[in-house]
Amino acid sequence: MNSCEYMIRPLRFLTILCALLHNCLLVAATPDQGFKTPLQPASFADLKGWDDQQVQAIKPVLEASCKKRSSKTAAHSPLSSGGYQNWQTICQQLSHTNNSNLREFFEKRFNVYRVTSKSKGLFTGYYSPIYEGRLKKEPGFDVPLLKYPTAQGQQWVQASDSRQLIQQKINAGKIKTNQVLAWIKSPVDAFFLQIQGSGSIRLKNGQVLHAAYGGNNKHPYVAIGKVLKQQGELKSVSMQTIRDWLASHPEKQQALFNKNPRYIFFRKSNVGAITAQGVTATAQRTMAVDPRYIPYGTLLWVDTELTYTKTPYRQLMVAQDTGTAIKGPVRGDIYMGAGADAAALAGPQQAEGTLYILIPK
Repeated sequence: MNSCEYMIRPLRFLTILCALLHNCLLVAATPDQGFKTPLQPASFADLKGWDDQQVQAIKPVLEASCKKRSSKTAAHSPLSSGGYQNWQTICQQLSHTNNSNLREFFEKRFNVYRVTSKSKGLFTGYYSPIYEGRLKKEPGFDVPLLKYPTAQGQQWVQASDSRQLIQQKINAGKIKTNQVLAWIKSPVDAFFLQIQGSGSIRLKNGQVLHAAYGGNNKHPYVAIGKVLKQQGELKSVSMQTIRDWLASHPEKQQALFNKNPRYIFFRKSNVGAITAQGVTATAQRTMAVDPRYIPYGTLLWVDTELTYTKTPYRQLMVAQDTGTAIKGPVRGDIYMGAGADAAALAGPQQAEGTLYILIPK
């Protein structure tokens, strides 16, 4: 798919050490890894499209992230892009602020900084797929979505097995039905569901089963789009070009899948896409970031282009998610929602852009 071939969500916390001087850069860094995020002072006037609709739409999203803030989190991130106590106050005041006063609230309580980087910014998109499926194996539905192996399930598969070895055991009929969350039609869909990290299964009775990320086998991640490009099979890499190639080469599908040894297991969830921060993703308001540079719960403004429509895309968002392919300070992945319409937006999304961060005063 596009550069969102990744959605594996390891929970991380970012430690920030910074010094802020007049007209100079704010630098966020993790001392153990040395990552730095230079922030150039900016203003709300730099945010093209900043209006009442933006702040009203972001309020419930930010409130969800507020509930995940804690002093324990702050211990890992002393300043947490504004300080734990500052955020506590803001979160409390936010819940009591009327929509008519929201814009003034944000403009009074936050400073704006542009995130700078030596490399150009890149903004891709991801979504939650919805597939037809069954709780029991039947003709046409014979591709399993596996749960994370338990002690009982390890007699046929180990949690550390590679993708190739797991598939060999499935092909050999060693699968245990109590380790299968659901059955779907296509191995291609199953592979992409693993890449997205979560999705929904529409059952025969019309009910929807949410498949959430349940763990991985600890093997390294390899992007199959990159493999195809290196082999000269594809000139441009997107979800659609990869799917087209797989459809044209069914006999080579599994061999290509095996190039990515990482295997994703699933668990049942009562809600849709769950982010790395532990909140439900909100369409076009949740952004996946590199948490080495930007902590979860941070307010962001993205100024880029929607590739699907070739139109400007300017949104107030919250950093709530991450992914294996999200690397660097000016790198974001926009959650487009669930289903076919969201897939149409997410699939081709690859655009340069500018990222701003809003930090409590």
